[in-house]
Amino acid sequence: MTALTRREALAWALLAGSTAVLSGCVPTAAPPLVLGCGEAGGSYLQFGELLADATSSSTRLRISPLPTEGSVDNLALLAARHVDLALSLVDSAAAADPAADVVAIGRVYQNYLQCVVRADGGIRNLDDLAGRTVSLGAPGSGAAATARRVLEVSGLAGSATPPRVVERTFREAVDDLAAGTIDALFWSGGVPTPQIADLATRVPITVIDTTPALDGLARAYPEVYAATTIPAGVYDAKRAVPTIGVANLLLARSDLADDLVRALVDALIDDAPALVPADALGIQYLTPASLIDTAPLALHPAAERRYRERYG
Repeated sequence: MTALTRREALAWALLAGSTAVLSGCVPTAAPPLVLGCGEAGGSYLQFGELLADATSSSTRLRISPLPTEGSVDNLALLAARHVDLALSLVDSAAAADPAADVVAIGRVYQNYLQCVVRADGGIRNLDDLAGRTVSLGAPGSGAAATARRVLEVSGLAGSATPPRVVERTFREAVDDLAAGTIDALFWSGGVPTPQIADLATRVPITVIDTTPALDGLARAYPEVYAATTIPAGVYDAKRAVPTIGVANLLLARSDLADDLVRALVDALIDDAPALVPADALGIQYLTPASLIDTAPLALHPAAERRYRERYG
């Protein structure tokens, strides 16, 4: 399964019979809500598939996960009404056009920014990326947007020997790193990411510390980045690796019907155990405190009311 173009996404959504659902009664045979997810093999599509499975027997809510190129693509699809819901990194969502009228249903989990290099490539820190070939991520992905910011605030992008940046899909970047045609790849996702774990069985790899860029990111983009740690043992690492955490949000437009928003909130609360991948480590999913922590994006008013009803 590969990421779809915007034209293909629209055709897929029309075939599914999905339209933006405005306030009012929802018929029993309501079409599914199309959820813009991400690339095959990534956390977004996995989460979307788990949410679809968890709600498959619901009479209130049906979800159709759509493979896409990621956060930036999802936001464009949501603004154009080609999808009803979208998953996005909070930094990409915060940078979206305010006219798009995007609101949050909840914070669903935290991504780890992972800068993966070959262990034999002589790259030990961000500064060592100077002059190297680096995949930022797929075009339209949140990973690429975040990685570009990291290179900018760290001074690498404007240095005398900046990295040679390319944009590859996740699968392409993994294969390119294994073949030695790129020196590093950025990926934003849960840990362990299965494709990176598989890569570690093919060639020795290292995940480098991205937190030297954190102060610059916090100054330029308040409220969206946090320090976190990839646990020891992930990808056979002997030590924990400090890195940058970025929240993932489930988003909608503000005109999504209140009853559908309530059903989504109930699914995030009641089906939480079924929405966590079995191999996930070190990720805070779907807790009362984290679900409502969507700043700087506002919650959908119906979501805010439902959280208050459920949590007091």
